[in-house]
Order: sequence, then C-alpha cells, then structure tokens
Amino acid sequence: MDGGERNFFTDVAQNYDKLSKSLTAGLDNLWRRQAVDLAGGIKGARVLDVGTGTGNIAIMMAKRYHDYKVTGIDFNKEMLAIAMKKSRNLKNVKYLNGDVESLAMKGNSFDIVISAFSLGIFDDLPRAIEEMRRVLRPGGRLILLDISKGRNKLFTAFLGAYQLFSLTPTFSGDIRREVNMYIHNKKIKIDKQMLIEILAEKGFKEISARDLSFRTVFTIVCVK
Repeated sequence: MDGGERNFFTDVAQNYDKLSKSLTAGLDNLWRRQAVDLAGGIKGARVLDVGTGTGNIAIMMAKRYHDYKVTGIDFNKEMLAIAMKKSRNLKNVKYLNGDVESLAMKGNSFDIVISAFSLGIFDDLPRAIEEMRRVLRPGGRLILLDISKGRNKLFTAFLGAYQLFSLTPTFSGDIRREVNMYIHNKKIKIDKQMLIEILAEKGFKEISARDLSFRTVFTIVCVK
C-alpha cells in the first residue's frame, strides 16, 4: 500500500463509519451481519479480522459470539484508535497494528479469518490470501466480504446517485474531493471469479460464493 493510500485512510478515519454508510445507502452493516452469520458453530473460536478498520466486523463478532476471542488487525493507527474506543466495554476483542501481507503471527493460530471491504487495498492480493491461509488452522474457515466488479448496472446507477446526494450535505468539500478521487482512481471492486481462482490455487477447499443486494457485494466462505 502506497503512502497516498495510507494518508487517505488517516484523513477519513474520524468520518469512516459515516462515510461507509453514505457510500452504501446504509446497507454496509447489513452486509457485515450476513458475513458474521457465516462464522457460527465453532465453540470458543479464535478469530482474526483482517483490515479491521474502525472495528465494525470485530465488534459484531464479539457481541454475537460471546465465547469467541476476536483479534482485529489494521495498518492504520488512527482507525485502530477508534476501534478500541468503540470496543472499550468488550472483553473478548483486541486490536493489533500490522500488515496482512506479512502477518506477525504464528501459523495455524486461528479458527476463523474474516476480511470485509479490504481486498481492494492490498498491493499483492495473492500474497495476502496466502498469509490468511497460513495463520488459519487446518480445517479453519476463511470468510470474505467485498464489493463486486460485476455488479448490477441499474443498482450501480442508483448507488452512484445516492452517493453524490448523501456526500454533499454530510461531508466537507475536502473530504468529498478526497473520497471521489479515491473511488475513481483506485480499483476497489473485486473480480469474484478471479478471487475464487486465487483461493483454489492457494489450497482452499469447499469454496462457496454468494451474491448480495443485486450483485453489489459478495461473500465467500472456504476451508483450509
């Protein structure tokens, strides 16, 4: 990840949750809950939330599954500070500063690895997937949630109009300009089929994909 991208996430950290809601027509937490649903059924699971940002997935996971031990990791210290503040009353979640492409963790450490809306920011996606697999235990579960490259054109048009409308009154001119530049210059949408091929190449099994909200986003769950 280059310096400009790191600066972008630092600049929007305080507004990230509002921004996420504005850019998704308020559907972001619905999608996150559907991803968290896929993590059930493992007693006392150790969970790694990769690209945790302001902790939304980690917090949902910790609240939903009280016996799970959740670790959120992110490169951005400003966003992690917000995640820590939001999680101060939760005993089963903690946060680390780090890079997914070189996780400072032992292999076979987690029962579940989950990543939401982060795949598009990794410089080397196959390497990131490889690292996520390394830290999973044999039989562990990988859950991915992200924006789909092949999403529905009608819904895309609606979402674009909504984004323009919602960003204008809510955020300052500087934030709006920075967000618009990021969206247009960064390839934040993920080719689902390409991702499935990477997962299979890296040795994941039982790969199951599901489209959500008119193919706007997708979830993938697979097993090491």
